[in-house]
Amino acid sequence: MRRTIGKRRLSRAISLLTIMSLGAGASATIAPPAAVADAHGIVAGATVKADRGSPTGYTVTFVYHNPNATQVRLAGDLTLLDLATGNTRYQPEEWQPGRYHAGGTEFTRDMTKDSEGYWSVSLPLHAGSISYWYRVWDPTQGWENKRIWDPASTNPRPPGESSFRVRNNDVLDAVYVPYDEKQNDPVLKERAEYELPIADPEKRGTVTYIPYTTILGDSGHYLGVYLPAGYDAEREQPYKVAYLAHGIFGDETDFMVPANVPNILDNMIAKGEIEPTVVVTMGNHFTGTSLGFGSYNQTNAANNLVQTILPLIEERYNVSTERDGRAYAGFSYGGMTGAHVIRGYPTTFAFYGHFSGNPSLTAQDYDNVAAAVGENNLFVFLGNGVFEGNLNAQNAIADNFRARGYDAATTQVPGAHDGMTASQLFTIFARDHLWSGVDTVTVTPATDNLTQGWNWVRQFNATVTTNEGVSPAVTWSVQGASSADTTISADGLLSVAADETASSLTVVATSVVDPTKASSAQVTLAPPGTARTVVKAKATPASIVQGGTFELHVDLRAQTQHKKAPTVTGEIAVTFGGTTRVVPLAGGEAVVSLPTAGLATGGYPVHVAYSGDRDYAPTAAVHQQLRVR
Repeated sequence: MRRTIGKRRLSRAISLLTIMSLGAGASATIAPPAAVADAHGIVAGATVKADRGSPTGYTVTFVYHNPNATQVRLAGDLTLLDLATGNTRYQPEEWQPGRYHAGGTEFTRDMTKDSEGYWSVSLPLHAGSISYWYRVWDPTQGWENKRIWDPASTNPRPPGESSFRVRNNDVLDAVYVPYDEKQNDPVLKERAEYELPIADPEKRGTVTYIPYTTILGDSGHYLGVYLPAGYDAEREQPYKVAYLAHGIFGDETDFMVPANVPNILDNMIAKGEIEPTVVVTMGNHFTGTSLGFGSYNQTNAANNLVQTILPLIEERYNVSTERDGRAYAGFSYGGMTGAHVIRGYPTTFAFYGHFSGNPSLTAQDYDNVAAAVGENNLFVFLGNGVFEGNLNAQNAIADNFRARGYDAATTQVPGAHDGMTASQLFTIFARDHLWSGVDTVTVTPATDNLTQGWNWVRQFNATVTTNEGVSPAVTWSVQGASSADTTISADGLLSVAADETASSLTVVATSVVDPTKASSAQVTLAPPGTARTVVKAKATPASIVQGGTFELHVDLRAQTQHKKAPTVTGEIAVTFGGTTRVVPLAGGEAVVSLPTAGLATGGYPVHVAYSGDRDYAPTAAVHQQLRVR
């Protein structure tokens, strides 16, 4: 029987996946681009400072050191698009809620040079990972409008100049800006939560670039590999793995830097929202040496992925070799390449993501995929940025998969056709749709029988089985209550109000990580019986020195005694000295300790209330006067 996959957090208004490839140079721990101070105390790199005068609450100062340069410009995906005005571009200083940094039009601004050769400029930027680069004119290096990443950046890169973005003069970097309440935008608040480097270095994964030879026999190419913090090559359970493909002008660095996958997964794993996951990125420009579309052959890319990259990664790393443990996703041209992957290798991956690039599939293709996958699981995600257009095409593709019995979802995020949109989509896909690592949720006790007209308190517990590193946290809820005072705490403590008239309640524990995994318990509420009881409550002695403790013995019996009279069940509430203690009956009896600490000398009544059960009626009365001396 096919089970539902890829559907977590379905209450979200937007949920999406997207993937490009990203990478790093040598083995290294992921860290934000560093701002480096030299002997003069000037800080090179991107420095983010809180600024009450900034419209976003933060100002970023970019400093680049090059005494030989004749001109330097800050550039990047830094202009703003507004949800209300569409294609109108705004400058960073014009930020206001509803506006987002967006690619598609390169922002440039001249930087100012000081006497020491430091070039600088300052801008307000909103929260998240924001893409930027420099454009440099330096005659000593033969640079004219040379696009470079920030030399102060600590993001790992492939060695040499073989990567496509370097050869194409199209590199990117990223600066990480915190969220300020001044921004008043839940989307930006969430971006900061996931896209900024995690504070604890011990919880940061590593990014390396490993050389390999493509399916065409060409060497000198690299795969980006992200390993989660604490990666264990000997772990009994192999790690889930996502293979991410870039767009037409990207390479293996796209998902590691502008799309920011390492930071996102570091934060997500630390929260227990996803299993520790390995990510592999690849450069797909290996068919020929041109810088155009021809070097990215989609059929070659799909074959290279499955026939060359998968065997290499599965031999070298402790990753899943099962389809349920693998995901493929691509951004733009990489999303389109997904058509070649799912068409040529329909049983290799259980999760597919097509972001800002749709697969072109015929009706026969859909039928062929369904015939190959059969009753196994398949989840397909499609989406884009709001500024890229509507989701009509994506919805039609999703409907084709749904019509054949497979799960599919579509969504949009506030963004354009760029790595920042890819970053948002990956966050949603990984957290809300990929493997959650939660197997089962069980609630105990599974049932309880109570009577109406009493303030009942019952403790419920949840047992959650998860894979390693996944949070077992649950949220509790109670369904079917008629009284607003019937509630359940965050720890599973159910409080049933005395005025509750419902005949049954359902107590539900839902996994925080995977809300599709839940369990429930049934609480039945019946009117109490009508048989009357005799209540005997007595403490001996009836007088005690201040600070001592009375021991009250309570005995409940049927008013008409006979050998087959059922045992009185339920609980009693004993009020003494302004404090009420609730005690369950055992065989119709209970012993209640009544401390006198803090009580003044004098007489105190003992009030005993009985809950009643399905045979016996509730009752309440004062049963004894106790004296504190």
